[in-house]
Amino acid sequence: MSDLSERFFFVRHGQTDANISNLAAGAGWDIELNQTGLTQAQELAASEHIKSCVNVKTICVSPMIRAKQTAEALRATIDAPVVYIDELKEWHLGDWERRDWTELPSLFHADTNPPNGESQLEFGQRIAIGLQKALAHEGPVLIVAHGGVWHAIAKILSLPGGSITNCELKQLSRPHAEANWELLANDLQTLD
Repeated sequence: MSDLSERFFFVRHGQTDANISNLAAGAGWDIELNQTGLTQAQELAASEHIKSCVNVKTICVSPMIRAKQTAEALRATIDAPVVYIDELKEWHLGDWERRDWTELPSLFHADTNPPNGESQLEFGQRIAIGLQKALAHEGPVLIVAHGGVWHAIAKILSLPGGSITNCELKQLSRPHAEANWELLANDLQTLD
């Protein structure tokens, strides 16, 4: 690919205690990485997988602590400025924050919205703005954010959503600015 600006990367933050306890942690719960999450971020930074990001020119990060801690570890390998983008925060789950996911309605129904939180439409619109802001920076860009943000980006770009694990690295490209983004063969998995 001749134009490196037509490529970007996405990393979900490392593990938190909410992840292992199956608790909803959206924009209303600014939880730190646990020790495993810190180790995951450090291992990703030291891995062969991250070498695909050596040409990254800008790291665009959710301002939530778990994403900031992950990006900080990745800066050990990627020498690029960090830009915080508020619109890349996780979905605001309102009354669902800190609740067990098994107690909550399925989030895969279009009419399911958290009480006192963001509607799915509001969240998707916010993430579209965040993605646009991120990709306006010098690229290639690395976005460090959240699982919900990845699912919203996948929907916006008409990509297969699938799951994304903690500290999983995804790479997207397109041949030119008018083309659709494509998720490259996902061989950039996490380091389990």
